[in-house]
Order: sequence, then C-alpha cells, then structure tokens
Amino acid sequence: MSKRHFLRQMLQSVGTSLAMLVLRLARNILLARILGPADRGLFALLSAMPEMIGGITSGGLNTALGYQSARQRPMGALLALVLVYGCLFSALATLVGVVLLRSLGQDLDLAQELGLLAWLLLLVVPLFVLKSALFNLHNADGRVGAFNSLRLIESLTPLALFLALFWIWQDMALEAAVISWIGGLSLAVVVGLCLLARFHDLHLRWNRESRREMLSIGGKSHPDILFQQLLMRADYLLIGLMLDSTALGYYAMASAAAELLIIVPEAVTTPLMKKLLQQGEGIDELTPLALRLTGTAMLGACLGMAVLGEWLIVLLFGEAYRPAYPALLALLPGIFSLCYASILHLDLVGKGRPGTLSWMAGFAAALNLAMNAVLIPQMGIVGAAIASSTAYSVLTLSMLVLYTRLSRVPVGKTLLILPSDIGFLSSHLLARRSACEPGGL
Repeated sequence: MSKRHFLRQMLQSVGTSLAMLVLRLARNILLARILGPADRGLFALLSAMPEMIGGITSGGLNTALGYQSARQRPMGALLALVLVYGCLFSALATLVGVVLLRSLGQDLDLAQELGLLAWLLLLVVPLFVLKSALFNLHNADGRVGAFNSLRLIESLTPLALFLALFWIWQDMALEAAVISWIGGLSLAVVVGLCLLARFHDLHLRWNRESRREMLSIGGKSHPDILFQQLLMRADYLLIGLMLDSTALGYYAMASAAAELLIIVPEAVTTPLMKKLLQQGEGIDELTPLALRLTGTAMLGACLGMAVLGEWLIVLLFGEAYRPAYPALLALLPGIFSLCYASILHLDLVGKGRPGTLSWMAGFAAALNLAMNAVLIPQMGIVGAAIASSTAYSVLTLSMLVLYTRLSRVPVGKTLLILPSDIGFLSSHLLARRSACEPGGL
C-alpha cells in the first residue's frame, strides 16, 4: 500500500466515521433525554457487558482471526473457529455468570437493577462476539468498503429502531432501547455474513492448521484482550458497585462523549489494518505517518471538546447531565493517548509481540483497578475518570517506547504532523481535484 493509496482509503473512512459520529450523537441525545440519568446508566452497563464478557472468554480470538485473515487463510475454517471458540464459549461463560449473579448476588444493587434483563445476555454476548469477528475478518481481508458499510449499519439501525419502537411504546423507553440495540447487532451479523459470502467460500470445515495457529496466537493475545477489557470497562462495574445508577449515568454520558472522538483513529486504522499485520514494504513510513496524522487531528478534537464540552452536554443532553462535564475533562488526556495506542497495537502484533503487549496491558489494568478503588470513594466519577485516563496514558507510552526501539523511528517522528506531511497532503489533494475536473482523467 502506497502512501497515496492509504490516504485515499483514509479519507473514505473519515467520511464513514463522520456519518457514524452524527448517528451515534443523535442516538446518545435521544437516550439521554428520554431515559434520564438512572436508566441511561443501567442501559450503559448492560451494553458494556457483552464486550467485557466477550473479551474475557475470546482467548485472543479477534487478534488471531485478523492475523490469519490478513494471510488469506480459508475463511470457512476461520468462521468455524469463531462459532466454537467464540460464540459457544462466550455463551457458556455468560450462562454461568448470570446463574451466579441471580443466585449468589441477589442482595447486590447491581443484580436488583438488572433484574431479568441479565438473561438477555445469553443472546447478546454470542451475537456481539460474532459481529466483532465478522467486522475483523472484513477489515483484515482488505475489504475496507464492506467494513465501512457494516459500521454504518451498526450505527444507523439502533437509532431507526429506537425511534420506531419509542413511538409505539412511549412508556417503555428502556425496553425500546434494549430491543433496538439487539436489532442493530443482528442486522450487522446478517449483512456481514452475506458480504463475506460474496468473496469467500463459507462452508464450515475444521482445519487443524488454522486451529493450531489460532490457539497459538490467541493464547499469547488473550491476556492482552482480557486486560484491555478490564482497562476500558472495569470503571463501569466499580461505579455501579460503589455508587448508584444515577452516578453511572453521568459517567456513561461523559464516556460516550469522549469516546465519540475515537472515530479519528478508527478512520486511520481501517485502511491500515491488513498492512500493519502483514508488516510489508514501506511500513516504517506508513505507521509514523498514521501516528502523526491521528495525533494532530485528535489533539484538535480533544481541545475543542474541552472548551465546548460543558455547553454541548447541556445543549444536547439536558441540564440534568451537567455533572458529567468534570469527568469528561478528566477522560480527555487518556482518550488522546488512545489514538496512538490503536495504531501501535496493530503494528506490534504484526511484529510478533502479542506477549509483550499482554504484560503492558496487564500493568495498566492493575494500575486502573487500584486507582479506581482509591479514587472513586473520594472523588466519585471524576476519580474514576482520572484513574482511567492515567492508565490509558501509561499503556500508550509503554507501547510507543517499544515501537520506537523495534522500528528505530525517532519519537519526534511519531507524535504530531511535520512540515513535509503538509506538503504531501496538499499535493495529493490537488492531484485528486485535478482528476475530478473535466478532462482531468
């Protein structure tokens, strides 16, 4: 992949990400204003649990699938591995967890608030695991257009369904939100399978070579995935246990606002995933370029959110969510650091360092849990945001140090945009404009 080809695909992904931003923002506004802080917190906890459970039970599945798909392994064999090692295992783990929660944790506020909704996880967790695997297979296979289409479907469907269901059941807003969320996952899975069948033979078969390779890579990556889930979502559980659903609603809104900015690195990693995992020719130029472009764009986005965040929260979500702003401010440094981490992670996996990434993620997760345990009782949701932001930054810094040591790229060439990048971007955009003019072809 040349720098120009990467830039062209990145611009396409930026357009997709902007559309997703609008759709997610509209859905967040509706959920915040209709559900209120308490039910919004409960819905945020419910929707975060499949990601956590899937990460805990996956055994590094997505990392291994991406690695194998980028190397053109038989897709039918990979899909069989997803169904067994992903969907089946996660469903069994969810069943055990829900039974334990309902039988041994009846006195916990968390169990009482979830109630019968906890049983829905038996359906949603395997569905979420399959959806994530399909997205990963498309992206690692180099099908950037199909991947972007699936992302739009995942963002648009829950919004459209929620509007329709709430119009019918105005007194059952939480149930409408849950059903629309499940509907979005289901449609993304169906379309993802159909698109994958257009390019590959999806007849399920058990391939021993693929299984051994997946277990080897997945085993090395599993601690990394597990620790990442603890790092990204343990704060939700701890707030739910230590505080109340209203506080969780404020924190969920702060997190949702901050995580909207993650569309910036997503737009960069989408066209780069296959190249980063393959570690082909020119990677030592593309990775630093991607880091610089992402870091510069993310810095501007975070500064804008810091200045306008409180006004936007009140304007879009209502006065009831104003207490979320201090937590949003505390999360922004960590969200900024994550824009580098998403690119560095793929590059380091491609360089054969999943084990080292696991150690790094484990240290960051332990730091996050320890800081949350100390700061939440003292500072509430702001303490949780400070803990998460610190842990994200420590993880990113350790990954950057490892990357620069392996690639021998100076740190200064990985952070922010350089004058030479401006010239390259200008020439590329001028070339595209000339090509679009009459006679330009």
